Amino acid sequence: MVAINIQPEYPLPEWERFWKSSGAGEVIWAQDVEGATIEAYRLVALGTVIVVDRQGQIVFRSDGSPGARQLQRKIEEAL
Repeated sequence: MVAINIQPEYPLPEWERFWKSSGAGEVIWAQDVEGATIEAYRLVALGTVIVVDRQGQIVFRSDGSPGARQLQRKIEEAL
């Protein structure tokens, strides 16, 4: 799983600490300083969660926290 920071003014270590403090699992971190992710996925809110399957198709989208169980289920379905 990849978590992409679309807020370049917040350093990745801050997001990583926040992520880990919520009990979330390990992810690969990426930083989007050019806004390509915002444009490609039409992001309009911080905290947007998008699950993309192996074929590159969006299989789940939430503009707020979907909850750990629902997110885990959607990720497992995408794999």
